[in-house]
Amino acid sequence: MDKDKPTPTKRQLATQDRRRHIIEAAAACFIEQGFHQSSIRDIAKRAQISLGNLYNHFESKTALIAEIASLEAEDLDQIQEILEGDGDKQGVIDAFVIAYFNYVSQPENAVLTAEITAEAMRSPHIVEAYSENRQRIIDGVIKALSKDKVCFPGQADELAKTLLDLVESAAGRVAFSAEASKSSTLVHLRSIVRRLLSGR
Repeated sequence: MDKDKPTPTKRQLATQDRRRHIIEAAAACFIEQGFHQSSIRDIAKRAQISLGNLYNHFESKTALIAEIASLEAEDLDQIQEILEGDGDKQGVIDAFVIAYFNYVSQPENAVLTAEITAEAMRSPHIVEAYSENRQRIIDGVIKALSKDKVCFPGQADELAKTLLDLVESAAGRVAFSAEASKSSTLVHLRSIVRRLLSGR
């Protein structure tokens, strides 16, 4: 804990909890109804607060969807820990592929990603928030690739981005498939990544 950082007051903690509750309610609405079909009133109702109370915390739906990035960042902390773990490059990357695939292939995450991506095309500051999360993962993959000799010297950044593209596209494709299909896709994906890293 940062000793220089003041301890939050009960009021500040209550405000943080309320904001998080509103963000989670907004995410649920966006997943179930879509971004544009969800009104601020819908979100307030889902959060069980008044419209005025919601506006005390967030000025718009766009502000809410940008804040959802903070929740995503917390989810990605666990994946970041995998990338920073002990072990050889192949082992760490394989564990990352499994964890990230399982995260992205959750239907609610797939839907929310699609909604956010569509809205990000209209709102640059949303792009920035989610780009920071993705860049953290890319940096973690680059660090993991550097544990030993990188397959493609000087191209670790592109390799990391390619790995994310592979995992995200495969996971998104089977997000609404049966578990057997997801498991089969993950097996093939891990095999492809192993061959990519080994240069074979």
